[in-house]
Amino acid sequence: MKKGFQFKLEAVLKMRKLAEDQVKMQIGRVNVKINELRTQVAEHNAGIDQAYEAQEAELANGLDGQELRFHPYFVEGKRAHIGYLESQIKMYESEVERLYLELNRKRADVKVIEKLKEKEHKEYKKNLEKKKAEQLEESVLSWFDRKQREA
Repeated sequence: MKKGFQFKLEAVLKMRKLAEDQVKMQIGRVNVKINELRTQVAEHNAGIDQAYEAQEAELANGLDGQELRFHPYFVEGKRAHIGYLESQIKMYESEVERLYLELNRKRADVKVIEKLKEKEHKEYKKNLEKKKAEQLEESVLSWFDRKQREA
């Protein structure tokens, strides 16, 4: 019977949409990693605050010298780790920026193909309507011709 509209580049469009979706998933994974690192930074900062509070409480109760000497090393270690985590966050944020640029390129590629598909679909519908109009006109003329012969 009738064959519907078929876009020649449908496979290309699907592949480009798939590539766009993959970039979106990569962005999501990197954002999850950034959030995990920020949570770790917050936990380490809370650990430093707790260590200061614990030191103050112990000073009030009587703290010996060895415990007092350990505290600066503990805080220094935590701050060094926080610095490392923040450098990791910056690295992942630059990765997200790069992925957003790539996503914009992928979206542009998809839009080009989608616009082409729309244009071809409009042309297909226009031709289909034209054929229907011609068939209708032909049917009306043949009906009118039969009525003229009968009369």
